[in-house]
Order: sequence, then structure tokens, then C-alpha cells
Amino acid sequence: MYNMKMIYFKPGELVRLKAEIPYAPVMIVKEVKKTKFRVLKTNKDDKEDERGVLLGISCFWFTSDYQYQEAIFNTKDLIKYED
Repeated sequence: MYNMKMIYFKPGELVRLKAEIPYAPVMIVKEVKKTKFRVLKTNKDDKEDERGVLLGISCFWFTSDYQYQEAIFNTKDLIKYED
């Protein structure tokens, strides 16, 4: 149905913003942020389970004057950095 290739990010990988923005930094993936929630039983035969929901990709970078910056991005906004 969709021709979208799934891209997974791992801590330590270099990424950049997909949008062409002048002076956009190359960033380092810090962690993949997820939250867990419980799916409750709907009847007595079902069992409870926990599922994870992706919140975003936490990245950090340094500005040109060496200040540490950190933000969480949507996976659709990032691409892997290739030199």
C-alpha cells in the first residue's frame, strides 16, 4: 500500500534534519523515547499486556560556540547523516 521504507535510529548514530535548513547541525541520537501503557482486560479470558508507544528520537548537538543542545524529534523529520 505504501512505498515508505522504515528507518530505525539507534543511540550513537549521526542524523540531520530532513528539511534543508541553512546551518542545521549534525546531531547524535541520544535515545529512542518510548512510553509504556497497559492494555486492560476486556473480559476474564484476556490477559493484560504492556505496549510501547514511540514518543520520538532524543538528539543532542553542540552549537558553534560549544553550547550543548538537546531536543526530541519525530522520526519523519530525521535522516541518517552520510558524509
